[in-house]
Amino acid sequence: MNTRHFILVLALLASCAQVKVRTSYDREVDFSKYRTWCWLKGCDLVYQGPGHLYDSATIESIGNNIAVEMYEKGFIQSDDSSDLIVDFHIIVEEDSAVFSMVHEEDIPFWDPYTDDYYRFLRGTLVIDIRDRISGRMIWRSQAERLMSLRPDIKESDIRKGIRKALRDFPPEELFEEMLPEIE
Repeated sequence: MNTRHFILVLALLASCAQVKVRTSYDREVDFSKYRTWCWLKGCDLVYQGPGHLYDSATIESIGNNIAVEMYEKGFIQSDDSSDLIVDFHIIVEEDSAVFSMVHEEDIPFWDPYTDDYYRFLRGTLVIDIRDRISGRMIWRSQAERLMSLRPDIKESDIRKGIRKALRDFPPEELFEEMLPEIE
């Protein structure tokens, strides 16, 4: 592997550590009325995602970290009569990037078939939060990260990703209103 390829691989690995989060929520909802939550399927944690990535320890870690984050925000995990229903699922897609270095003077002789292709996974953790009574989706967070083809997901990465995914839940101005009541 030459220096250029090594630099590209390092850049790709560095980008793998980055978690990009997209969040949307229903602006008409009064989040201050919610206090309790449970999982979607009978208040039991259920995995939804590619079967080849199923690892009970990883799934349990994701569920536990979501539960910790909800607790730290003042929400209590409850039973079937909870205010909120929380669910998560994982989407994994294979992707690739091409590495090509062509100098302007080489363009007439450039052979695009000699470019190096790098394959990787694009993993997305989707966290959905619904109003239990209406079934209405009130919050969705999508945390996306590039991963190697054989991902080794560490506990610290899971914690950071979930913390980032739920960082703005509930919307900040409402969370500040809730704090005095929680303490």
